[in-house]
Amino acid sequence: MTTAHLRCGDDLRRLLPEAGWTGPYHGIADPVCVGAVDDGELMAYLGRRARVIALHAGVDAQEARLRLGREYMALGSLARFDRVLLWFEHDLWDQAVLIRVLSLLADRAPLEGRLFLMPADGRQAFAEMPVEALAALQPEPLTALQLQAGAEAWAAFASPDPTALDRLARRSLPLPHLAASMRRHLQDLPWRSDGLALTERRLLRAVAEGATGLEAAFQVLRRADPVFHVTDLIVKEVAQRLATGPRRLISRETPWQVTERGHAVLAGQARHRPAPRFQGGVMVGPEPLWWWDPRAAGVYQAA
Repeated sequence: MTTAHLRCGDDLRRLLPEAGWTGPYHGIADPVCVGAVDDGELMAYLGRRARVIALHAGVDAQEARLRLGREYMALGSLARFDRVLLWFEHDLWDQAVLIRVLSLLADRAPLEGRLFLMPADGRQAFAEMPVEALAALQPEPLTALQLQAGAEAWAAFASPDPTALDRLARRSLPLPHLAASMRRHLQDLPWRSDGLALTERRLLRAVAEGATGLEAAFQVLRRADPVFHVTDLIVKEVAQRLATGPRRLISRETPWQVTERGHAVLAGQARHRPAPRFQGGVMVGPEPLWWWDPRAAGVYQAA
């Protein structure tokens, strides 16, 4: 039986053979939960995502485009394998890439019955598991209902209107970790209470409590959030947002400090005006059309 492995990155490339999992390893390095996405034609999508990645990671846009092209085009070769094992965990990063992949595989009839989801326990990352435990995992056949749910979730994730994703995140879904991760994604829309996204608020509080640089803030945010495992680049990007403009909430230079306005926002005495950005397919700006309403635990459209 021939087997291929699909993963959102390279962290398992060495570990899987050590655990006895043989077969080609296909990584998808597109950080789907970062920056703008859309549900358009794939070639155009790859060009837009390459520009996002270049800005986010400080890499050459052409190199990013070439890598994305190789990785996404490799999905077309999966039908030659007897089974394809999907190594995606519970957190937002993994689940966002999973639904992107499932949206592209959903209509490929040759893959019917060949896709298998590796069981994630919702706590431990695959890369943190002992080799023996990694070897003992049992692939679970991906059902047609799960494949359909992934494609539906991607269309909602990439939409400029987040209400469909909000409805989806309230349902019992066949993909076990999808609803919680999509809810966490929506919580990084500006909040009606103070204008801050959840990750922004956690970073601002971390700085207020003594995290004066990237590494310290990164450690605080990682410990605080079991669903969105932020990277150092994500923390850096959020910090740059909060440190930009005359109404900045933290200082531009290290050691980071909360500004007077930042303290006022944390105290509920002022509202943050978000810098322009995209949250999935949703455009965010100083006067957002879409908010997260913490009281209703759902999205809210401005009048």
